[in-house]
Amino acid sequence: MKVIYHCYGRAHSSVVASHLHLGNLPLDGPVSPEQIMAIPEFDRAEAEDFGEPYFVGRDEAGNEVYILGLNSQAPLCVRAILSLAGHLGVADQIILVNTLTAIGLTTRIGGFISKKLRCPQWGKPLAARGIVQSLPRLRQLVRVVKKEIARKG
Repeated sequence: MKVIYHCYGRAHSSVVASHLHLGNLPLDGPVSPEQIMAIPEFDRAEAEDFGEPYFVGRDEAGNEVYILGLNSQAPLCVRAILSLAGHLGVADQIILVNTLTAIGLTTRIGGFISKKLRCPQWGKPLAARGIVQSLPRLRQLVRVVKKEIARKG
C-alpha cells in the first residue's frame, strides 16, 4: 500500500501527518513546536516541489508513506492520480489523504509568511505552533488512515 499525505506545499501538515503515521511523532501526548520544527522535511519544500511525491518512509506494516504538495490544484490532481491508478489496476494500492482539512489559520498564515513572503525565521515557528494546535485533528486523520489500511489488508 502507498499512503500519500497531501497538502498545499508539502511543507507542513502533510509532513507532520506522515511522521505521525510512521511513529516519529506520538499519536498521544504532548508535542512541542520545537519537536515539529526538528522534523527534517518541515518547512523545507519549495514551489518547484509541487506535484512531486517525496518518500518519507515505511510504516510498521511495510506500507510506503509519501508527502505531496498539490498547490491549489488538489481536486484536479487527486482525480488524475486516482483515474490513472484505476487504469493501471493499482487504485486499491493507493490512499490519498488531504491534510489541509485538519489544520487551522495559524498554520496557514505561518506557511504563507515562511514560503510566500520568504521569512522562515517568523513563519516556520508560527506554522509549528499552529500544527501543535491542530494535532488532535491530524492524529485523528492518521488513525482513520491506519484503520482503513488494516481493513483493506
